[in-house]
Amino acid sequence: MCCGGVRPTLPTGLRQDINRFAIDGFAQKYFSTHKRGLFRRRVPMTEMLQWTKDSLRQPLIMLNKELYKDALRCFKLVQTIMGDRPRPRSMTEIEDYQSILVCGITKGQMRDEIYVQVCKQIRDNPSGESIKRGWEILCVISVTFPPSKNLEGYLGHFVEQHHHTKENQTDVMSRHVSTKLKRICIRGAKGKVLTPPEIERAKEAPFKPSVFGESLEFIMGLQKNKEQVKSLQLPQIVPFLAEAVREMNGQKSEGIFRVSGDADAVTDLRIRIENGNYDTSLITDPNVPASLIKLWLRELSSPLILPEFYDGCIRCAEDPAKALAIVNALPHINRRIVLYMISFLQDFTDPVITEHTLMNISNLAMVFAPNFLRCPSESLTTVFENSKYEQSFLKTLITEISVDRNMCLYDEDASLVTGQLMKG
Repeated sequence: MCCGGVRPTLPTGLRQDINRFAIDGFAQKYFSTHKRGLFRRRVPMTEMLQWTKDSLRQPLIMLNKELYKDALRCFKLVQTIMGDRPRPRSMTEIEDYQSILVCGITKGQMRDEIYVQVCKQIRDNPSGESIKRGWEILCVISVTFPPSKNLEGYLGHFVEQHHHTKENQTDVMSRHVSTKLKRICIRGAKGKVLTPPEIERAKEAPFKPSVFGESLEFIMGLQKNKEQVKSLQLPQIVPFLAEAVREMNGQKSEGIFRVSGDADAVTDLRIRIENGNYDTSLITDPNVPASLIKLWLRELSSPLILPEFYDGCIRCAEDPAKALAIVNALPHINRRIVLYMISFLQDFTDPVITEHTLMNISNLAMVFAPNFLRCPSESLTTVFENSKYEQSFLKTLITEISVDRNMCLYDEDASLVTGQLMKG
């Protein structure tokens, strides 16, 4: 055991050697053997994994035979997007992207093959524009499906090697891809293919940071220099979407927060916000902003109520004083958002409003609990068992806490922004 709890670090050279050994080991175990010429000589691994203008004759990764055609077709699509192969007139770049994404989402074994194909075409590529497009492909696929556990180390090392490459803004793009890979490996693949606007947005994301899927500190950093929201003490998206639900008459909308908004409209509003346009023009359905505020909460890089508070929430789910103490102990941005959202949900608990929405306090707690809390256990039994306590915790907050909403929004003294138990 090391003194003072300080973990010893390996020398950089030794760490790189270990890394290299792990990667070479992966290559020997999972990459297929390529041969050429009359005597079928083996193609060296370094040559097999570098840029080529030619087609592939077989997959790069060992795959089931029935996936060979998919692998060769995907490689042609990668080459086409990167400009290394002419595009057929009948196809567009977006269609090329979507074909790759469909393959990766529906055929799990193809995911590693696609990642390795893109890495191959980036390595030793003579064209700067082609390299840039290759990194754009990685930006898109790294928010759509993860590599396998086996490939994580190899892929992570490949991407990290480019963190200091300034040419073609590779440093910015590779750092972004590293972040997205870490998250997609935790969350898993998307269930559907990205829409054309989502693909365009994913390509731009390294240079236009999003307010979705990030930490609260990062999101607050993005808005600190915006003059119009400089006085706002929590992320602009929270009151913006809450107000949108109200303005679209969400308090008279049956099933509000339970009924999903139109998927295309939700995506459109999300992309507007990601591009800095806080604008709901032509959107009239309150389920659209209602769906998006749940999605924003769910996609935060850390849950709104941090993991270290989770067990306490489960234990004191029906104890108002202890539940409030947990909320008031949260970091101030988390605390502001929790309190603001509780106050917002309380607007929907009036019996007159419930007559229209058919969403009582229990329904609201059921819908929003997974957006406030994330069970850290991987056991489905535990997740299911804890869900009722998560709902009870949120129901307790909605029922028992009094909040000054304006203070949550604007008071610069974070110590004053706390919830209180309702009197009587």
